[in-house]
Amino acid sequence: MSPAVPGGGAADVSVARVRALTRTLAAFEEGPARSGAAARALAAMPAVTAVRVVAALARSGGAEARAAMAAVGQALVGPDAALLYDHLAEVYAVAAERELLEVSSLLVSPPARRAWVPPRDKANARLANLTLGHKKTLARTHRDPDLLARLAAEGEPPVVRELLRNPLLTEPFAVRIAARRPIRPETLRLLAESRRWRTRPAVMLALARNPYAEPAVALKLLALLPAAELAELGRDGTVHPLLRATAARLARARTGAAE
Repeated sequence: MSPAVPGGGAADVSVARVRALTRTLAAFEEGPARSGAAARALAAMPAVTAVRVVAALARSGGAEARAAMAAVGQALVGPDAALLYDHLAEVYAVAAERELLEVSSLLVSPPARRAWVPPRDKANARLANLTLGHKKTLARTHRDPDLLARLAAEGEPPVVRELLRNPLLTEPFAVRIAARRPIRPETLRLLAESRRWRTRPAVMLALARNPYAEPAVALKLLALLPAAELAELGRDGTVHPLLRATAARLARARTGAAE
């Protein structure tokens, strides 16, 4: 199914660009190489074209479009965002004028619904005397779910990064991490950046629903969710209003495209 092109005008050109971009990005390994290619491609497009392409990717339910959209999301938050810096204001203006929330919402950074406050109590007794290197080794290799949960709760980014690479980590446990409250926003950001876990709808839905998640991170995950999960999120009154509105809009666009 070809992605629908919103905004009207030059639809054939935009569809061709969407197809070309998805093919180009599919040739790169998922990760920094692909997100860098996405940043370079968007930076080379006129703002109007970039808006049409990103909106079409966000509305499509196809696997290739979701992979391309994931790269676009990473390009907007990673080091490659510098390539787009001078371009983003114009892209945002076009998207806002055309009321394309699925694009304009990617370019804002509202605060999370709940601010994370470091706990006053002492570190977990089992972990208090361990070095950072020891914690990283445990996170990477251990299978004890209670210990892994404690390491995740501490939320030290180098440790969490290793934890998410642990081959013994299961999807239900990753969902537990994504749903944990309170939790450091950095931990949720690392989860969203993980190649292994950001393709799992259950993990990403739990993250999007977490009030400690930065909306700038959660909004870039919406295009990766199936229509049913988007509709569910769009009805959830506990999530950030911008996240809820964008999810509902994408769900309606996906349903309309499938009819």
